[in-house]
Amino acid sequence: MSLVFGFAPTTSPSAARVRQARFGVLATFAFLGMMLSTFLSRVPTIRDLLGVSASGLANLIIFGAVGALAGLLVTGWAAAKFGTRALLLWSSFGALLGTVGQAAGAVEGSKLVFAAGYFLVSFSFAFANVAMNTEAAEVQRRMGKPVMSQFHAGFSIGMAVALAVGAFVSHLGVSVLWHFTAVAALLTIVRVSIVGVSALNGAADPDKPPAGFGGPFATAKAEYKNKRVLLIGVIVFGASMAEMTAAQWMSLAVVDDFGKPEAIGDLMYWAFVISMVTVRWLGAPIIGRLGRVVSLRTAAVSIAFGVLIFALTPVFWLIPIAALFWGMGSALGVPIAFTAAADEPKRAAAAVAAVASFSTVSGLMVPQVIGNLAEWFPLRHAMLVVLLAAMTTFILARAVRSDGPLFRSRRATARQVGSAVLQSDEVAAGGSVSGFWESDSDPARRTPRPVDGTHNPSSRK
Repeated sequence: MSLVFGFAPTTSPSAARVRQARFGVLATFAFLGMMLSTFLSRVPTIRDLLGVSASGLANLIIFGAVGALAGLLVTGWAAAKFGTRALLLWSSFGALLGTVGQAAGAVEGSKLVFAAGYFLVSFSFAFANVAMNTEAAEVQRRMGKPVMSQFHAGFSIGMAVALAVGAFVSHLGVSVLWHFTAVAALLTIVRVSIVGVSALNGAADPDKPPAGFGGPFATAKAEYKNKRVLLIGVIVFGASMAEMTAAQWMSLAVVDDFGKPEAIGDLMYWAFVISMVTVRWLGAPIIGRLGRVVSLRTAAVSIAFGVLIFALTPVFWLIPIAALFWGMGSALGVPIAFTAAADEPKRAAAAVAAVASFSTVSGLMVPQVIGNLAEWFPLRHAMLVVLLAAMTTFILARAVRSDGPLFRSRRATARQVGSAVLQSDEVAAGGSVSGFWESDSDPARRTPRPVDGTHNPSSRK
């Protein structure tokens, strides 16, 4: 592990080495996105091969959420003990085996094999996710520039590429087994080859005390008692629900409810991803201009608008428009929430871990909710549950502010502070606090009285 393809671990990299690591990590994000979206591009075919309904598919999808949770609970310990280079390597081979297992299980109609493959893919992704985000944070620190959002945009770009490939091979009628095996093998070769350039150091620190098990749930601990952290966690839950619902069900809903081929379903989700990655790439100036709260509320409205069109339109030509609005709205929720959680540097790690756990819980619950609703309603109508997430995000948006009360606007706070200052000045001047306003019955016509004591309620005749 000391040398991987000519790149040795270093704790004092040159500027050129940091630039190499930046592109290596960006590629790692993109290839992880491609690996995950390879499955998403063939969901309708896999559902048919397994012979399950929407709720049956939801029951199988939950094995992926369990795998992600299991990986999340041990990745902190594994990264501290073995280093991020080891995690990047191991996760590459785990994803290869899991992806082939998914395809083999689907082709053979074996729900058990498919579920095991899905579990392994998600478990491996949890390892890779921690490792690549750790390396991305190190590159950002070395560069001194806020480039983290670009790495996550790279992940979405990888998803878009995989969806386009999936639509193409689906149109050609290529077997899921051949499709998944070829993509997984190619991506594994490339991922292994760039581990060395991606990790600046990536080695375990022998002087650092070993991390325990439990992942974000263990790290968070007392943060679950913090009201603001909990509200941000609910926002993350809703943002994850919006993004996850589109990923897991959009393509299938297009196939089932509009009678379109799988390739068209992939293209609709592709539109969602493209709109999401575009907004994420431009996220910093958008948030800088509008602010966190307005950006988050605008995103919530965009999600609601897109979901309503997707679920209720009687014509198919509105579906790509719905996907665009839904994708734009889904872009900024998670980045804004995680940034807000890290506002206090001393508590940043624990707070981020706490809100991240809400995303994990969302992964366990949302597929089941929508899958079972689809037994009673058309799938795209069942996806209206995302409206609850959008409404909740809109209502709780003030929780992402870096200062100020949680449930009061800045204008109201300013008015209250201003009023308190004026009253304080009157008291200091010897006037009456209770008589500051001429008319208490009509706030719009209130005028301040002199503060010199010459106009006092007790002097009225």
